[in-house]
Amino acid sequence: MIKLKLFLYIFISFILSIEGQAENNFECLTETRVSGLFQFQRKFLKETEFFPHKTVFNFNKQFSLLTEKESTREKKFEAKYKFDCKKNKELNLIQCSPVDKNNTYNIKFSLVSLRYRKTLITDYWINGKGNEVDYVHIAHGYCYTID
Repeated sequence: MIKLKLFLYIFISFILSIEGQAENNFECLTETRVSGLFQFQRKFLKETEFFPHKTVFNFNKQFSLLTEKESTREKKFEAKYKFDCKKNKELNLIQCSPVDKNNTYNIKFSLVSLRYRKTLITDYWINGKGNEVDYVHIAHGYCYTID
């Protein structure tokens, strides 16, 4: 009976340790959010709320998939977007691009400094004359592990 209890304890501990390592969670705070309008050499940047102040990055174990969760009014985190990611082993940098068309910004995340950058560049066509205006959103900040 004691051997069975010991075996069950070790087995359950092992399963829980594997499950605990299945994801990598980081809470991230945005330091700077800007938007921009570029037209004929003129530049315009202003503060924007395009990117939320606080998010949670939930990576799978291999850092190949990212689920981004945003803070709601009730101060709960809700899964918003999914990204496919590629890890650069030399730089410990993860580059993520959106899985679907609902979200168009890209994320770069450093495993060394735990800093991130989000970028979105959209092109607007005016009067059919071509790409005269670019609208740029940029956000960057830092993260800390919450596992």
